[in-house]
Amino acid sequence: MRKRNYTLASHVAEGYFFFTLITANLKLNHKLSELFHELVFGFIKRDKKNILVWINLFIAKRAGLPIDQFNFLLAELLALIFAICFRRYLPPKPSNLIKRHLAASLLGIALGQFCFGSQIWHLILQSCISYLMLCTIPPKHSYKVVFIFCMTYMSAIHIHRLIYDYGNYTLDISGPLMINTQKLTALAFSFFDGYRSKQRAKRRRPDEDKDCAALSEDQDKQKILDIPHPIEFLSYIFYFHGICVGPLCFYKDYLDYIEGRNLLVIPTSGRQQTETSDQTEEYHPETIQPSTFWPVFTKLAQCGLWGYILLNFTPVYTIEYNISQEMVNSPMYKRIQYLLFSTFCNRAKYYFAFILSEAINNAAGLGLNGVGENGQPKWNLLTNIKPLQLETATSLKVVLDVWNMQTALWLRRICYDRISKGRTLGVFVLSALWHGFYPGYYVCFILAAFETYAGRGIRRQIRPYFQVNAITKAIYACITWFGTQVGLNFAVTPFVLMEVQKVWYFYKTWYFIVPIASVVLALTLNGASTKKSSKKPEVPPQEKDEKKSN
Repeated sequence: MRKRNYTLASHVAEGYFFFTLITANLKLNHKLSELFHELVFGFIKRDKKNILVWINLFIAKRAGLPIDQFNFLLAELLALIFAICFRRYLPPKPSNLIKRHLAASLLGIALGQFCFGSQIWHLILQSCISYLMLCTIPPKHSYKVVFIFCMTYMSAIHIHRLIYDYGNYTLDISGPLMINTQKLTALAFSFFDGYRSKQRAKRRRPDEDKDCAALSEDQDKQKILDIPHPIEFLSYIFYFHGICVGPLCFYKDYLDYIEGRNLLVIPTSGRQQTETSDQTEEYHPETIQPSTFWPVFTKLAQCGLWGYILLNFTPVYTIEYNISQEMVNSPMYKRIQYLLFSTFCNRAKYYFAFILSEAINNAAGLGLNGVGENGQPKWNLLTNIKPLQLETATSLKVVLDVWNMQTALWLRRICYDRISKGRTLGVFVLSALWHGFYPGYYVCFILAAFETYAGRGIRRQIRPYFQVNAITKAIYACITWFGTQVGLNFAVTPFVLMEVQKVWYFYKTWYFIVPIASVVLALTLNGASTKKSSKKPEVPPQEKDEKKSN
């Protein structure tokens, strides 16, 4: 075979051929051609120092996402990669403890800096001041001071956002600051419970001292006897797989994860069942890390579904359209239909964010909660939401139990379990303060409180009359499901509308039916009372005759 003699002319000819081919392909896709030119010439014009920032803005623009949301997705993707490497190369063993703490905190600060820039100093400042308070103020009072300080600091950020970014929804430092407030206050209360435990052990008659009241089983499990080491504290506050969107992990659970006390013990000596190593304070030599592939894969698959809804339906079916003149003038059935679907599409963003954050934590190994009845590991310690149970709930209580579950647990541990009167209302007020100061938030939580009271009264006074047979039970389930969905969506719509004028107009177009009905049912059925009704439903005559014959 004869060798080809490559000359300058042949190189030019081949170059021209490939250039023509590439140009032809670019012409087939005009958008791709524009993208190419914008990328090349934009890159040339930019300062080299800002190249990474420009690339970030460029990709966000092409993805059709605001820069804050794009940064969030990119940070979560990086956190997922870090989590897999963290679990693989820094397993929980004594020689890796300091490394795990330092890696978790430093990577977390880096991701926080990437997402929020200099605003990350708010987290650092709030955390350092709270830690100094725990170290210097007596435990008898430190939890109160830390709680007031953290809530005040967070409220100042909420007010700042209210003034300078009113009515807009952006992913700024206020979100991580809300999670940080939960961590710091929960840590302070757990340390106070540890102090109470110590004082109770010293007293001969501890029940006579209010400061030595007996701890509940949950408080005893979560108590902290000593102030955390600074490295442990920073690791808990800034761990990378929870800094952006959480969810809240309590300090005792986090420390068990870092030190490996939540791992599963390999069955030995003929034992068939797997047990957790939480039963001992020492490291067990025969521990394994259960595979995280399946829980992470299934949760990422769910994120794909909710992400599709978020991108394709949420921008189209907006909650604001419920107060448009066109929708207000529509038939009643169409308004209800649109209200239910638009609020469902709005919930998709929370489903996506909560499930994604849980998947990332699971990838790092955080979230293991022992084993189930089938002997398989349970990865539900940080489960923050259950979409299926929420969408099929037949009472608002079930909705509250499966929505933002870690925040609900925080509210129960620092508020509901520690006050004697007005627990439900107190939880809703604290939850509203924690979220911010938009008027719509308070309308949402106050209405939700009355709807909860009304639902409690219905379950006590009316539900027993429907527990006759399968048909009446099914009828009751259908009615309560529809009522729960309507009540839920009427309560959460002000949370999205936020402004007083919009909220007032929304309820006005519905003649205030749901708020009035909720208040009336809550008062007439005595739903606010914590005492269960002793009244029993009358047994139908036919059933009485059957019982007598038996």
